Amino acid sequence: MVTIAKIETPPRRARGQLEAATADLAQFGYCILEQALSAQAVAALKARVDEQAAGEVAAGCGFVESGINQRIWMLPNKGRIFRDLVLDPLVERFMGELLGPRFLLSSLTANIARPGGAPMYLHTDQGYVDFWTEKPLVANVLFMLDDFSEANGATRVVPGSHLVRELRRWAPEETIPAEGPAGSVMVFDGRLVHGTGANRTAGDQRRAVLAYHCRPFVRQQENFFLGLDPAIRRAERPAFLARLGFEIWAGLGRTNAPGETGVLAPLDHPIGALDASGAVRDQGDALGDGALWDVD
Repeated sequence: MVTIAKIETPPRRARGQLEAATADLAQFGYCILEQALSAQAVAALKARVDEQAAGEVAAGCGFVESGINQRIWMLPNKGRIFRDLVLDPLVERFMGELLGPRFLLSSLTANIARPGGAPMYLHTDQGYVDFWTEKPLVANVLFMLDDFSEANGATRVVPGSHLVRELRRWAPEETIPAEGPAGSVMVFDGRLVHGTGANRTAGDQRRAVLAYHCRPFVRQQENFFLGLDPAIRRAERPAFLARLGFEIWAGLGRTNAPGETGVLAPLDHPIGALDASGAVRDQGDALGDGALWDVD
């Protein structure tokens, strides 16, 4: 059994210190790389997040928790700037390390922690699994668009909790803030206990984009097959669509035969009910009149 005697924290790493960051990830369940995003990228992402947040509130579809913290869902539909994050080499490197090849994007969202917002409950990202797993089934990449500090609601974590096999409740005093300057990236194991902190500043917002990933056999949090804008599906890069699951993996996700390859698209002419000669049968006739399922 792994116990946490005292809280130790990983040092913040430079973007190029990949091996050291990977070791931190194994030991602590998370790592932080500074200056992973350029100042220009941070400014552009922050502006797009703010614009979208305001627009969704104005349109009456904003998701605002207790009137304070705001989340923005399904970012692939809301700007090429967000879709580009999905293919960032750091994502490829660390999600591949944690989840193996051909991992999937499970959701891409933004989180704005505003002054007065309550802390999020402590949880793990694979909390829907009611047993500990030897390897993570999911993992997350958090892009810090503001300086993350304890005062403004930096994500709170329990270092090393990804190695604790017992399912238990964690107390706030067992957590620490995952702090870093704007432009940092925090990578964390899906078994790590964490939650959004409380923003206690007078007027600072704490913005983040979260790219949540899963192994290719896990059901995704956001349903891209139904929710992705068809125009984006038609125009986007094959690598991006594959990351969203528009590709067969080990026979999973196919629309007909398991030998299909490449990026999948909706079937224009799916194979329907045929008679013995290969002619199309009437669907009603093929389904029968339902007599088999009548219950007296």
